[in-house]
Amino acid sequence: MKYQCEIVRDLMPLYLDGIASGQSRQMVEAHLSECKECSDLFSQMKNNELEIEVKEEKTDVIASQRKVFKRKSALVGSVLAGIFMIPILVCLIVNLAAGAGLTWFFIVLASLLVAASLTVVPLMAPADKFLWTLGTFSLSLIMLLGICCIYTGGRWFFVASSSSLFGIGMLFLPFAVRCRPLSGVLKGQKALAVMTADTVLYVLMMLSIGLYTKAPDFFRISAAISLPLIAFAWAFFALIRYAGKNGWIKAGLCTILCGAFVFFADSLICRLMEWSVHLPAFYPFQWNFSTVGGNVKWLSLIAGVLLGTILITIGLINRRKQK
Repeated sequence: MKYQCEIVRDLMPLYLDGIASGQSRQMVEAHLSECKECSDLFSQMKNNELEIEVKEEKTDVIASQRKVFKRKSALVGSVLAGIFMIPILVCLIVNLAAGAGLTWFFIVLASLLVAASLTVVPLMAPADKFLWTLGTFSLSLIMLLGICCIYTGGRWFFVASSSSLFGIGMLFLPFAVRCRPLSGVLKGQKALAVMTADTVLYVLMMLSIGLYTKAPDFFRISAAISLPLIAFAWAFFALIRYAGKNGWIKAGLCTILCGAFVFFADSLICRLMEWSVHLPAFYPFQWNFSTVGGNVKWLSLIAGVLLGTILITIGLINRRKQK
């Protein structure tokens, strides 16, 4: 019986695939009617075969539907592109017919390119739609700002473009680094890349504003205010990203950092501005216009240290239990 079970089990895959001979099929069926162990094994193999077939059919259906959606998206994108071409041609003809040359036509063209980057590009891009949309939108927006600046004779282009890029980076870079091309290059340094890019864009924005305003003390004041904020953001990021895997401990350290920043920020800015530095006074039983600032700072520091210490203690206890 043992050897017969082994033979039948070897024949089961051929039986399921329908390529076993007639005699082998009769042998398998006769044995399965007598042997419960082999019958259970056959039922399991049959269920596995059905699951594989269902997965393959599902994959095929998804692939075919994806192709259909791509074709429909390309068709809709082409129609939208054609619709956008109509006002472009009309404005071109009117601009030339009015004898104004190609002046405000370029503003209309750049505006429609901005609209097309948010509608046509997502439909037409074969892959990495988010990156293509983000890239074309940023470029078309910068182009629109540049054309408007030239047409109006202004000198605000770098202020407007650097501010726009900083805002776009703050909002969309965390999602862009997770897309396939960038995620493969950056790997485990996505958050570091976002922080670095946002810092660089912020510095460029402040430089552009300073060069535009030409205020004599702008760079000194902006540096005194910006450096503590940038240092706080980087310290917060470093604690979250690199301070181990214990969430309680990281939360406690971040809480203490927040309380300390609220307490020392004004003093640090005053030191950088070369003003007189005085630590805030604490009058817990006096709340008026002159004491509310110091009281809030002291309470923030005390609450941050106490709550942070509690969170760190909980994290240390959990770590000891896990060990």
